[in-house]
Amino acid sequence: MPEKKLEIGVIGLGKFGLRMATTLVSLGHTVVGIDMSETRVQLAEEALDTVYKADATNISVLRSLHVQDLNWVVISVGQGVEQSLSITLNVQELRGPKILVKASNEEHRKILQRLRVDRALVPEMEAAVMAAHQLACPGMLDLIPKYGGIAIRELRVDQWDGKTLVELNLMQRFGVMVMGIRPVGEPSFVFVPPARTVLHKGDTLVVAGRADNMVDLEP
Repeated sequence: MPEKKLEIGVIGLGKFGLRMATTLVSLGHTVVGIDMSETRVQLAEEALDTVYKADATNISVLRSLHVQDLNWVVISVGQGVEQSLSITLNVQELRGPKILVKASNEEHRKILQRLRVDRALVPEMEAAVMAAHQLACPGMLDLIPKYGGIAIRELRVDQWDGKTLVELNLMQRFGVMVMGIRPVGEPSFVFVPPARTVLHKGDTLVVAGRADNMVDLEP
């Protein structure tokens, strides 16, 4: 079944907001951009079908733009915490969309969590944590702190050459699950491979598990 296409508002079309908006459009979703800057609005019009120059701190303006009918609203304003919180409260009062807010610092993020927004993130902090894990654990593709530090890592088979997944017993030994295998010389991955799949030197594995368990893997 194809993924549900979403209608998403992005308030604040600076670097983060515009990149978020254009990425969502590339994924097939409908995006409505909102910003007070004429320059940013004109830039966004090159990539988005619907862009408004409007003051999102005015709830009447948001209502007139039918923000309440959207699935999600991304709030990415850089003029200060007060403006971000004002817009957040306005969107919450509309009682429609879920809310993701780009926080400017950890204190801002904590306030947003107390307001019970659906997601609050500090991009610089998340990027720093991810970079540190990738430095310590080469091949790390992603880290999901929300679920206890679950990581996704890419491994190249060497010492496991000739062994099957059932022989390696990675889930019992390390709490790690093999999500996919790309056999050496092949262009695509086989996802959720059978337990009796034989590994060969040069095969690429994508595995998932706790980040601290990944360090001990010697494929």
